[in-house]
Amino acid sequence: MLLSFIIPVYNTEDYVAECLDSLLNQNIPQDEYEIICVNDGSKDASLEILNQYAYTHPNISVINQENSGVSVARNTGLEHAHGDYIWFFDADDLIKENCLFEIKEILLNNECDRIIIKSKNFRSNSELFSDETNPTCSWKDSVVWRSIFKKNFLNDNNLRFHPGLIFGEDALYIFECLYCTPKAFETNSLVHYHRIVEGSASNNMTPEFRKKRIQSTLTEAKIVQKYYERNDNIYPTETANRLMIYLWGGLYELTKMQRKQFKPILDDLKSCGLYPYKTPLACTATKSCQHNRTDLLGKIFDFVYVHQHRTWGFLSMRIINFLLKLINKSL
Repeated sequence: MLLSFIIPVYNTEDYVAECLDSLLNQNIPQDEYEIICVNDGSKDASLEILNQYAYTHPNISVINQENSGVSVARNTGLEHAHGDYIWFFDADDLIKENCLFEIKEILLNNECDRIIIKSKNFRSNSELFSDETNPTCSWKDSVVWRSIFKKNFLNDNNLRFHPGLIFGEDALYIFECLYCTPKAFETNSLVHYHRIVEGSASNNMTPEFRKKRIQSTLTEAKIVQKYYERNDNIYPTETANRLMIYLWGGLYELTKMQRKQFKPILDDLKSCGLYPYKTPLACTATKSCQHNRTDLLGKIFDFVYVHQHRTWGFLSMRIINFLLKLINKSL
């Protein structure tokens, strides 16, 4: 078995059949690759659709579990994978027709732990082939579906997703993979299409989900903090930057909350030594990803943003957010 696709499935009845069709409409024998679908407690017709496909296609298997999150679903799939290579795939994404022969040749001709594939974002099928060069997805070190990993590399380094994380789990996983210094190869041809879905985890802005996102982001900061404090000089700048980006991102969301809401979370950061926190010497990040302004106001915002881990910086950002709220109300 050359390749295992691992697909967490949760309430994607509108897209999962199209996803599976794209994986099946390929130019290598189906006994050379498998599609492992992990149904993570879907409440719609996703499981029924998966079972229908598995009944007619022997290279598709379905694992049904209680809702445990995408990290657990991917770990479950990995434990059942038979392929020499692993491709973590999203249930609403697609690959190009008859592209797996090319992928197979790349895998067989390059002794690599990680193959980075080229991907394009799309919102509707009409965008798929309109312009294959724009817009492309450049987040190769932040998402898992742009990488195909050698299974032995993942197992030898005990690389698994952290359960409970609902936001940013991809970027953390890639970081931990990179920390193990994989030998990598990047392809040039576009083979993957990533669907942007409104209401997905990356776009969900409900208060309840926002709180879970904050907790996930700050948990990731704690995990990367341990890597940085190991002081083994593996990617010190990258590690320091990721630590601070996670920390600033979580703190920024906290500054928008009422004191009774953010205080328990801030107290937890204090107990971990992450607030107040001294900027790591290796950190080179100096800007936020919250805006694109380059004027004086943008520079002021960036300055305060990258000092939120200090008491004065956190209080200053709370004031800024309060003023922005007043301005928005007056408009």
